[in-house]
Amino acid sequence: MNILNGTEAFEAMMAGRNIMCRIAGELIEFDDLDQFPATVFAKPGYEFCIKIDTIEVAGITFTKPLTIDEYQEGQDVFVINTYLPSIYVVNFKTAALVESINSGFVQRDAENAELQLKALSKSLGRDIDSVPSIVRLGEEPKKQRAPRKKREEPIEQVELAPVSSEKPGDVSSDEIETDPTKIVESFTTQINECIKVESVLSLRYSFSANGYLEREHVQHLFELVEAKLIELDPEQYTPQAETEDLSVEALKKLQQDAEDLIKGVNEQLEADEKYITLLRELMERASNAQSPAEANALAKYTSEWTEEQRKPLLNAIHNRLKDISAFTTTETQPPSLMVQIQNAKDLTELECLEVEVFNRHPDVQSKLMDFVKRRRFELKNGAGPAGAPL
Repeated sequence: MNILNGTEAFEAMMAGRNIMCRIAGELIEFDDLDQFPATVFAKPGYEFCIKIDTIEVAGITFTKPLTIDEYQEGQDVFVINTYLPSIYVVNFKTAALVESINSGFVQRDAENAELQLKALSKSLGRDIDSVPSIVRLGEEPKKQRAPRKKREEPIEQVELAPVSSEKPGDVSSDEIETDPTKIVESFTTQINECIKVESVLSLRYSFSANGYLEREHVQHLFELVEAKLIELDPEQYTPQAETEDLSVEALKKLQQDAEDLIKGVNEQLEADEKYITLLRELMERASNAQSPAEANALAKYTSEWTEEQRKPLLNAIHNRLKDISAFTTTETQPPSLMVQIQNAKDLTELECLEVEVFNRHPDVQSKLMDFVKRRRFELKNGAGPAGAPL
């Protein structure tokens, strides 16, 4: 975990990263920024770190894989190997490491690397029962402070094979072997000379890191490694009965399926972000709609959404329609005078309507009076309600 000062933390926050804070010098966990005053970046006595987002696969939660933008040469990173469940600790940059980072198979610590490895296996219907071995590639960085007690999950120190132990800068271009056949022969000799499982495991990373080998060469070397591992530790590495028919091609397909799963998860996250952005925009437009037609028209943008995704927008449209209805005054025409006369309940109401007749245009007064006379006759002859005056 990289500790940031106030300036670095503020710049990271402005770049869109989630920042956590704690009081400097105290052994307490970092907490979210909303637990601290807004001026915390300018105050002394605080330290910060970047909060790493998490992801869940097959019910297992782990931090999102390391990105190439986060990587700093020289830092320990943890490369996930699915061929035989193991984790490589690497602190030097190679083309193979960059490819692993871009593929989403590198974590910042061993714990999350193990969780991601188990999640990938579980998502494909398998379970990793044993604890994956953790193997350091290259020399372990020198510690300036006195060595502490061993951790619960110690990292094994493995000597690299002679062909890969030298630093690239120490070898001249004339000494670098580029012939794939000779490289395969050299690796084959090293595999045969290994007397420890850890030494064999460390060689596998060198195969992928060598830029002069084709896929079939690497596959052949992996087969030799598998045979050597069975020879050195048959109890651990002999295939079980249920996996006897699992060929190298099947293992390659298993790793490809895992990579496709990571890609699918990333695509789903991107789709979710687009959905949230569009939903917010549509809900804002719904809250400002000036007419029912304008509000209802927003539903056409949700044709590819699920019912659950559309529900928040439909609720917003429904609420806006109620608001529009409350503020819209519907003009209703009162019944005509003729209709009121025909429906007069008693003589008293009819007399009031008769007065209204003389306020109308002279051309219609005679016709309206005919309706008054007719209704008076009906009311006097029992057509009115009970108790109406005769």
